[in-house]
Amino acid sequence: MAQLISPQALTRQREFVGMSVTQLAKAVGVTSRAVRHWEAGTRTVGDRSFGRLLDVLGCDAQDLTGHEPGTETLTDLRRAAGMSAEEAAYALRGGRTTQGLNVSAEKIRDLESGRKIRGWAWRSPEALAQVVRLLAQMYGVPDRLVMDAWHRSRPQDPLPVLPEPPPRQMSTEHLAVWQALNERQRTYLTCIFVQDQEVEKDQWRKRHAGEMRQPAILWRRMTMALSAPHSIVGYTTLQERLRQAGVHDPGAGSSMAALERRHLLRTYRDWVYIDGLGEVLRTRVEMTRRGRAAARAGLGITRETGPPAPLLSQWLWKIMIRVARAGERGVDGSLAGRGPHYLAVGQSPDGRTPSRGFIVLRHPDRATYGPYRWFLTDSGRRHVIDYLDAYRTMYPDIDTEGVEEILH
Repeated sequence: MAQLISPQALTRQREFVGMSVTQLAKAVGVTSRAVRHWEAGTRTVGDRSFGRLLDVLGCDAQDLTGHEPGTETLTDLRRAAGMSAEEAAYALRGGRTTQGLNVSAEKIRDLESGRKIRGWAWRSPEALAQVVRLLAQMYGVPDRLVMDAWHRSRPQDPLPVLPEPPPRQMSTEHLAVWQALNERQRTYLTCIFVQDQEVEKDQWRKRHAGEMRQPAILWRRMTMALSAPHSIVGYTTLQERLRQAGVHDPGAGSSMAALERRHLLRTYRDWVYIDGLGEVLRTRVEMTRRGRAAARAGLGITRETGPPAPLLSQWLWKIMIRVARAGERGVDGSLAGRGPHYLAVGQSPDGRTPSRGFIVLRHPDRATYGPYRWFLTDSGRRHVIDYLDAYRTMYPDIDTEGVEEILH
C-alpha cells in the first residue's frame, strides 16, 4: 500500500532538518533516486518508508500529507504510527480477544477502505469493540480517535459499541486513612474538600468559556485564617463553612497540623496588608491528592469517569447542538471558549491529540467572501444523528427538539 504525500511538504521538512537527498535516503533505507521521485511527485511512499520518514524528520503525518487534524481515517492512523497493514495484522492476531477474527493484512485493508470483511466474527459488535481498543493501543491514540476514524472510513456501517467504563472502586487504603481521623479532623477535611471542589469547577468553567484563569498552584491554595480579630476582618469562607458544621473556633491549629502530618493537606503562611491593621499573618491551605482521595472515600464520592467513548461531554454537546441548529446559516465565527480546540478541523486540545473534526470554520455555501462561520462537518452531522438518543438520555436538560429535521 502506498502513501500519498505532498512533495513540497517533504522537501520543506527535509530542508528544515538540514538533510540532503542522499542523507535522507540513507537514513530511511532507500535510494536517492526514490527520494527524488517522492519529491517530484512521480512515485508514492510505501507504508514502511513513510513510518521511517516520520522518525527521521521528526514530524507528524499531517506535516507530510497535508491532512488536517480531525480528518484522520483508519489508514491515516496506522501510517502515522509507522505500521504497515501486515504489521497491524500481526499485532492484532496476538490479542487474546481477537484471535477468532483471523486477522490478515487483506482484512486490515478491507477494514480501512470500507469494503466488506469476510468472516462471521467480524459482524460481532463485541469483537469489533475489541478491535477498536487494540488499534488505539497499537497506534498510541485514545479510543475515541479510532472511533472517529472508523466513522470516516466506514460511513455506511454501524459503529462498534464500546462497553461503558466500570465505576471506580473505592480505595480501601484511603478509606482507612479517613477512619483513622477523629470527628473534628474529618470535619476540617470535609469543609476544605468541598471548597476545593467548588474552586476547581469554577476554574473549569472559566477554561471552557475562554476566560482568564489562574494556574493551579495559586487557586489550589485557599485562605484558611487571618491572624487578626474577627470583629475587624471577619471570617474566611473556610472558617464560615467550619462554623456552619459546628466548629465554633475554626482556627489553623492542632486539627490542621494533624492533617498535615498525615500528608492530607499542606499549609502555607505569608503576610498580607490590611487597611487599618498593616501586615497580617495569613494561613493558606492546599489539599494533596491523598487528601482528596481520603475525603472521597470517607464521603462515599466516586470520581466521574466521563461519557463513554466516543460521546462528548455536556458542554461540548451544547456547542454541537448550537451549530446543528444554525443549519445552513452557521454560527458566528467568534464562537468563544475552548470548544473549537476539541471539536474543530485543524485544531487540537493539547497540541498533540487531534480534535474530533466535528465542526469547521468556513464561508457559507455559495459564498466566496465575507465572514467565516462554524458549520458541522459530515462527521459531525453523522455523530449527532447516530447518538442523538444516547445524548438525550445522558443530558436531558439540553433541548434537542427538531434537530433531526434540520440535519435531514
